[in-house]
Amino acid sequence: MPAERPDEVPPGAFGPRVIALIALLHGRYRISNRELVVLLEMVWLLPISLGSVAELQQTASAALEGAQDEVQAAITADAHVNADETSWREGRRKPWLWVAVGSLATLFLLQYGRGKKQRQTLLGEGYAGRVTSDRLSAYNSLDPTRRQLCWAHIVRNLRGRAEARGPWQADASALLALAEEVLVIWALYREGSISRSLMKGMSQAIAAAMWELVEQGQQQSNTLGSWCADLVPRWKALWTFLDVEGIEPTNNAAERALRPAVLWRRGCYGTQSEGGSRFVERMLTVSATCQQQKRPLLPYLVEAITAFWAGQPAPKVLLSNLTP
Repeated sequence: MPAERPDEVPPGAFGPRVIALIALLHGRYRISNRELVVLLEMVWLLPISLGSVAELQQTASAALEGAQDEVQAAITADAHVNADETSWREGRRKPWLWVAVGSLATLFLLQYGRGKKQRQTLLGEGYAGRVTSDRLSAYNSLDPTRRQLCWAHIVRNLRGRAEARGPWQADASALLALAEEVLVIWALYREGSISRSLMKGMSQAIAAAMWELVEQGQQQSNTLGSWCADLVPRWKALWTFLDVEGIEPTNNAAERALRPAVLWRRGCYGTQSEGGSRFVERMLTVSATCQQQKRPLLPYLVEAITAFWAGQPAPKVLLSNLTP
């Protein structure tokens, strides 16, 4: 009778460090699987097939399932998150890659939709914190006082209308100038040139001027009128950053988090299966969260894979906890 395999012995031909390296090179540094096969043999004298590379990535994905759940729980409990989404490709399907950046962790989810249901899955149906986002309608059911609209998107929206010829051009240009001034004032505050009270007072003066133009603009039956009409019920969501310290007027945190994912999609053309998509979201989640936690990624991957083979829970990815 063959002896039982000890927990510390890998069940296949490759150990946890090799699998962690494959996951790291593909999931963090975006090296394609075909290039991985060449690289592993050239640098580490490790011959491996393309099919084995894909199979070992699924092992890493299974090992990171617990970390994914841990991060999702942390996002749901966070008082404020930045959320965004971008298109993806999964074979012939076109899901959306959602991201939520919290104070301690970052969560990625690939979902087949871009609506309220997917937003609730990302943040939790009963999420009670504040959300910074763009003007996507998926967030419209949130109380405007619990939402911060991204001013960089507002500026881009208005610039497009100001540059388009039409009877709305003058009003759009006036709104654009005021919106740009909001970001200038915020930059002065961030660099310490003005106090928070002065930043708030100057911004409130701009808010009064903008509201007059928006209120008048919604009466127009053109592209600016529809934009103003859509903004009116969410007006308070523009100014949450004035009342809540720690919230910024832009969604830069979520947009920065998405950049590596966009580069991965462009270089590897997305994924071919649901299993591949789970690997993508879990690797992006763990990579971004380890970076937030100032934790080296490769040792964590080795620990997670070793624990998975031993039938133990995944090691905690968060080194610090949210305070009540």
